[in-house]
Amino acid sequence: MVELTAAVFGEFDRWVWRQFQQHPVLTDTAKVLTDAGSMSILLPGAVVAGVALWWRYRSLLLAVVPWIALQINSSLVAVLKRTFDVARPPQENWLSGAAGGSFPSGHVANTTVLLIAVAVVVFIHETSLTVRRATIVVAATGIVMMAWTRIALNVHWLSDVLAGAIVGTVIATATAYVAITIKSQRENPLRTRDQLAS
Repeated sequence: MVELTAAVFGEFDRWVWRQFQQHPVLTDTAKVLTDAGSMSILLPGAVVAGVALWWRYRSLLLAVVPWIALQINSSLVAVLKRTFDVARPPQENWLSGAAGGSFPSGHVANTTVLLIAVAVVVFIHETSLTVRRATIVVAATGIVMMAWTRIALNVHWLSDVLAGAIVGTVIATATAYVAITIKSQRENPLRTRDQLAS
């Protein structure tokens, strides 16, 4: 097991943390927004996203992508937190509750995986450039805002939120890719049969 007792980026992480600590901005807003990154909010969000994807694309496989990606991601984050036992910023400075290791940020990783999973499915299946761009903007904004809340509330280092965003993006992209590939393979034989029959 790798045991780290300080931030992954060392002094740079601590410098960034001090900037937020010494110049708090909109911390009351951060306290409200950070709750959106908890599993009690994200799991129902994944179900709602799945229903919307099913309604739009009539594919159960695509509909379960957000939920499956979130489950895989949350399990991986738990393993990473235990493996890299990174200490959080000093607890006396916390402005929000936190538990477990600091690296990577679970709030950021889980928020990212949900937003990116939906964004990838929409981006690949939508023909409208405007819808594609809007999906990317919404996902990016949500991820940045969640990352900001975790640093602003003094419960994470910069390296934690960056790692969370990377982990969430990788898991979301991989899950969506697998689902889209399976869907495509199922549809191609059906198209071939229809063409032969006609």
